[in-house]
Amino acid sequence: MQYQNLSVKFDNQTKILKYDPLLIYVRVKTLDGTNTTINCLNVQHALTLLYQLKPDARLALYGHYNQRHQFVITRFMVGQPVQQQVS
Repeated sequence: MQYQNLSVKFDNQTKILKYDPLLIYVRVKTLDGTNTTINCLNVQHALTLLYQLKPDARLALYGHYNQRHQFVITRFMVGQPVQQQVS
């Protein structure tokens, strides 16, 4: 298991997959120019993550990928929403 850091943007989609223990799905996009979609799972402090998420919020994630290529979040930090510049 190789742990990684990710800096991503919340893609405004969450789902509760299981209630005991609480397992949530969060879809995020990378902040580099590729806008790659990453599917994430969170069990540890899932209610805290749901409470802190705002639309288009920046996230710093730490965790690993499982066999299904989903990112399993071990630690997270929620930042301010990404501001879109109006042309």
